[in-house]
Amino acid sequence: MIFGACYYPEQWNPKDWDEDLKIMKEMGLSSVRLAEFAWGLMEPKEGKFDFSLFDAVLKKVQEHGMTVILGTPTATFPPWLYQKFPEIVQVSKDGIVRGIGTRRQACFSSPAYKKATERIVTAMAKHFGNHPAVVGWQIDNEPGHEGSDVDYSPLAEKNFRTWLKQKYKTLDSLNKRWGNIFWGVIYSDWNQIPLPSAHVASNFNPAMIQDYYRFQSDELVSYIHFQAEILRKYSKGKPLTTNLYPSPFLPVTDMYEMFKKLDYVSWDNYPVWGNQQEPYPHPLVTATQQYSRGLKNKPYTVMEQFSGVQGHDTLGYLPPPGQIGLWLTQAIVNGANQIYFFRYRTARYGQEQLCYGILDHGKRKTSKYFELKQTIEDIKEFAEDVADSPYPATVAILHDIENSRNYKHQPLSDGLRFSPVPFAQVGYDIELATWFAGTNVLNVNAHSLPIHADMDWSQYKVLTLPLYTMFEPNIVEKLKTYVRDGGTLVLGYRSGIKDKDHWMVEEPVPGVFGEMAGVEVFQFEAPATDKVGIRMGLWPLKGSKFCEILEPTTAKVIARYRDKKKFYSGKPAITVNEYGKGKVYYVGSSLTPESFVLLYRRILKEAGVRFGILGSTIERHLREGKRYNYEITMNHSNQYKLAGLSILKPFGYRIKRIEK
Repeated sequence: MIFGACYYPEQWNPKDWDEDLKIMKEMGLSSVRLAEFAWGLMEPKEGKFDFSLFDAVLKKVQEHGMTVILGTPTATFPPWLYQKFPEIVQVSKDGIVRGIGTRRQACFSSPAYKKATERIVTAMAKHFGNHPAVVGWQIDNEPGHEGSDVDYSPLAEKNFRTWLKQKYKTLDSLNKRWGNIFWGVIYSDWNQIPLPSAHVASNFNPAMIQDYYRFQSDELVSYIHFQAEILRKYSKGKPLTTNLYPSPFLPVTDMYEMFKKLDYVSWDNYPVWGNQQEPYPHPLVTATQQYSRGLKNKPYTVMEQFSGVQGHDTLGYLPPPGQIGLWLTQAIVNGANQIYFFRYRTARYGQEQLCYGILDHGKRKTSKYFELKQTIEDIKEFAEDVADSPYPATVAILHDIENSRNYKHQPLSDGLRFSPVPFAQVGYDIELATWFAGTNVLNVNAHSLPIHADMDWSQYKVLTLPLYTMFEPNIVEKLKTYVRDGGTLVLGYRSGIKDKDHWMVEEPVPGVFGEMAGVEVFQFEAPATDKVGIRMGLWPLKGSKFCEILEPTTAKVIARYRDKKKFYSGKPAITVNEYGKGKVYYVGSSLTPESFVLLYRRILKEAGVRFGILGSTIERHLREGKRYNYEITMNHSNQYKLAGLSILKPFGYRIKRIEK
């Protein structure tokens, strides 16, 4: 188990370095992440490199017996590069040029930018690649964040047209598969095809937007893989990663594809940020951690772990004593085997002078320092034992980047449209997290897996699949086999009705799942955020966002709408159907987290999955270690809580060792 910190020696005086590293080691840290924003220092002029500062820092790190993950510094570039090649910046959907002075402005379709990237990454890899203190590389930094995963520049438009030619071969094929006869938008020249940028009223063709997102994903993925090839050539044997960021499906990038050529997944853990007045609910944080672990189905790294109040322009919630230690514990429980705190010391200047780290702007040791130091000491033995062990689960939620993209530009309901900041549309994220929360509150270990990954589903007793509107035939067949062989599948509303070209099927909802689900849907509405009453036996449930009126063919009704405001009160809302040796539950509405808990109680019990309810703020996981097994119980509230036979203090945890 590695504990480390994000360190920016270039922002401090060289006389600080020894003392900084000494303070880190005293805290229990053994590694630092360096250089992810240092391009301008390393290449102050085109082709003229100066690695002296980081040579000196690496020497100090090595003397202190510590290690380094080096970042390739391509998330920002030096002003001289923009001055020479002004076309290397992106253009926003609204036509705003992403000029210099900030970060993440690079156009991934730019040959000049790719050439400059090749030059700096090659020089870094040759210079540092075999340094004994360097134990790995982080490529770029949070690639695609802050809306930089979509670009509407002239170079992006040019590459998009080339991408379309390679995919469709002929304009006849493109016009047919996009359905361009609708509104008569029939292209007769490749150069007529625009980018789906800002518009006055009606949106662009959804098939076109979906392809644009696919193209943008391919551009970014190929850019990261391009860097990976350079690093593997000159820095042999050093593991490669890049760092993701909340929320899992905020970008349009296929992160599963991105990590195919990287060695492990990294993620930045900020349970609260900016002006938020309260943290994200703990099931949402766990869902995101399981997403990160599930991309490669093995232990992941937290490359930036919250260590203090964070924000760029405004601040909000202050974590009470114990909570940042609990967030650290939660990350390890969910499969992290490396933790790097962001950041060691708070910057005195620049855009992130409000991003508080382990230390504040001075060097006085803070309460954060002592809390994290104590937590590391308390959990280190457990963390070492489980560090590289699998996270066991018999339940999994499946997610799909194609449907995430689909719900960004066609959210279906105002309840599925959520943009906390202008560059984010995360309605799909919230729906997935809500489905995940039900199993989390029932304290069932659950995986979160990309649906198109080559993974064996037979190990899971229950699979849940929300918002699988756009289907792939091979995935449908794989799901049928899973259920026929005895698995339990929980399908969400609007499933199986749209192919990869964005054409709706002729069969009623749930389309290609009609036989499996044993139900048909001809009427539905989108009540947005309004709650609609549902009853399952004696249990009152609540739905929202979307409500389908189910008409069973072979399925059994287990819940009905019960809402005097709705004409369809009394009609089926949730069904279950026998299919082969297994079962398919069909959920016709977006349930609240509390309602999912009640539904999953029934589903898990019938599937033979053990669960337990300890309260909405208590989280329990089971882990298998090399020496022992463990039951970990965490209290995410600011009150003393009874959890089984234990009383947990506010933001406390209990790690129970179990003999193998």
